[in-house]
Amino acid sequence: MGEDTREELVTDFPGRIRAAMEAYFGADKRRIEHALQVAGYARELLAYIDADEMLTMAAAYLHDIGIPEAERKYGSCAGPYQEQEGPPVAREILSGLGAPERFVSAVCSLIGSHHTPAAIDSPEFRILWDADALVNLAEVLPAKSHDEIRAILEKCMLTEPGFRRAITLFLP
Repeated sequence: MGEDTREELVTDFPGRIRAAMEAYFGADKRRIEHALQVAGYARELLAYIDADEMLTMAAAYLHDIGIPEAERKYGSCAGPYQEQEGPPVAREILSGLGAPERFVSAVCSLIGSHHTPAAIDSPEFRILWDADALVNLAEVLPAKSHDEIRAILEKCMLTEPGFRRAITLFLP
């Protein structure tokens, strides 16, 4: 990859990944909105955690990209199916955008483990985990007591900034 291409990758690549994700999901506004919310939280957490921004944002936009294929093949969007079906779709998207193989493999590794907290120990993974949790917990926590919410947050959040953000969202 030449220097000019790397500069283009740096300046415009997250927007191109977002557009590709939106095109892939098509009319599935729920999946698109979820990915955008996860990416928004990932961007927030990047301000506090030293991580590769482009890798983190690519994984945030594409983390659930395997859902349509999982639903088609298995009739389910369960986490293990997402982890299985997401990387091939992400690889196709990222390769089509001209991403270097090393980057593609790193993103696919994150996507292929995004429901398995012990699978990868990297700042990018921890950001992706917490960003996804911040979005998903909004559906689960409203019926819980203050103590239950606190216990869930203490158990599931992997980063201190993610935990603090969760506290502001769910225990104001």
